[in-house]
This record gives sequence, structure tokens and C-alpha cells, in this order.
Amino acid sequence: MRRTGITLLLSLLVCAPVGAASDADPQPGKQLFETQCGSCHGLELPKSQRLDRFNWKWVIDDMVNEFGATWITEEQQEQILEYLVEAYGPDRPR
Repeated sequence: MRRTGITLLLSLLVCAPVGAASDADPQPGKQLFETQCGSCHGLELPKSQRLDRFNWKWVIDDMVNEFGATWITEEQQEQILEYLVEAYGPDRPR
């Protein structure tokens, strides 16, 4: 019985989408930004930038299309974009 429970737990972990946010998460984009973007590079540079929506969208498109982060779904990209604009937009303090 114990082995079955461990196998079930492992299968759930393997099948769970990386960076999936719950409906109760008020900032799903934050978790996605940290897990998806942070899986390839550090987060200090993007956190230090204060870009507008157009430029954050360009950065995300570049990461997906030019650098191969194609596993990030369009829905996740939109959530990351919303988070970046809110947290690191041009009117946000450094």
C-alpha cells in the first residue's frame, strides 16, 4: 500500500504543470515569472528594469521565440506580462 501511495504522489508531481497557479493566488504571474523565467536566468536584471507594457511584451516574445522558452503557454505569457507591468512598470519605484 505504501508503495502505491508513493507512486501516486510521484505521478501527480510529474504531471503537475510547472508554475501552475491556483485560482486563489492573487498574483499568478509572480509565481510564473519566478519559476518559468528563473529557470533559465537570474531575476535581478528584469526586476531592475522599469519597462512599459509594449516593451515587456517584446521581452517575453523574445524569450519564447528567439531563446526557445516555448513551453510557456500563451495564457502563462499573458499572466507574466500582467505581473511585470504591475510590479516593474515605468511608474513603479525602484
